[in-house]
Amino acid sequence: MFPEFHRTTFLTDDQRRAASELPPAERQSMVTNLVVPSKQFNRLSGKVARFHRHVDGGVAGPGWVGGLLGESRAGKTTILQSYAQKFPAVLGENGYTVPVLYIEARDDWDLLEFGRQIYFETAASSIPRLSTASVNTQAARRIGLFGVELIIIDDAHRLFGQVRKTTSYVSLLTAIANTRKCNILLAGLPSIRDAIEAIPHLKNRGGFPHDTAYDFDADLPDDREQFRVFLEGVDRRLPFLRKSNLSQKAYVADFLHVSGGSIGNVMNIVIDAAFMAINEKRNCIMASHLRAAALERMHDGTKAASNAKRYIPFNHVGVDDAEVPKVA
Repeated sequence: MFPEFHRTTFLTDDQRRAASELPPAERQSMVTNLVVPSKQFNRLSGKVARFHRHVDGGVAGPGWVGGLLGESRAGKTTILQSYAQKFPAVLGENGYTVPVLYIEARDDWDLLEFGRQIYFETAASSIPRLSTASVNTQAARRIGLFGVELIIIDDAHRLFGQVRKTTSYVSLLTAIANTRKCNILLAGLPSIRDAIEAIPHLKNRGGFPHDTAYDFDADLPDDREQFRVFLEGVDRRLPFLRKSNLSQKAYVADFLHVSGGSIGNVMNIVIDAAFMAINEKRNCIMASHLRAAALERMHDGTKAASNAKRYIPFNHVGVDDAEVPKVA
């Protein structure tokens, strides 16, 4: 269900050589699913863990509803999937136990689909033809039956977009919370907080404890340093013979400019550039790869800088593709 996240760093020449000699498909997967345990990643992962089990060595939470909020591409999904991956379904004497249940909400759900998803994620071989109320009731019961301790609903802002559907979804959320055996973590856009504020019987399930995934702010020195550390972490995990020097000062400025500090936007550029480098059999990502990937994602190919001159990212003197030969 979840991607095979790549977290391994390549710190020695031998490790880098071995990674660079892997089959292209394996290197592609490493790049696509690369995860850096950044300061924010670790902080929010810790918050999710504490929301899951409030007391070390204790039992699951008392039916609270909480949130992990942030703008799109802030890294929330990777944090949540990485956490949920640690708690796979376990087959015991009395059947399966599913400690953490991860569901991604969608705009095209009908009134029944939320309940159906709980059936699917708890290994139901079939779903009975029932009314919306009955499906919700049975889905909530399955949460207890399968020992679900935490249900994570990603893109949960989609649950609150249409009044008619929201009524059904809130009914199911309330039924799950009322079991007092499972906490509910709603992840998505900041608008979730306003939606919960307007639904007292959900907010009152714990008071809606929440935290936020932030983009890096180019105007804050600490954010710029953390951003540089993040890029260094990415570089150490790329499957190339040589480091790509992503954390150099000139690159940091360009990455911040073209991405707006969004982790997701940065990785879109790095992933595309890495694919170009792999296809060209380069020893590392070149400035030309980053430039091409960035320009394809900028309005009209370029943006005007404050001095009104044409801005071309990753276009620095001394950064020359000819300096790094192709793999023999």
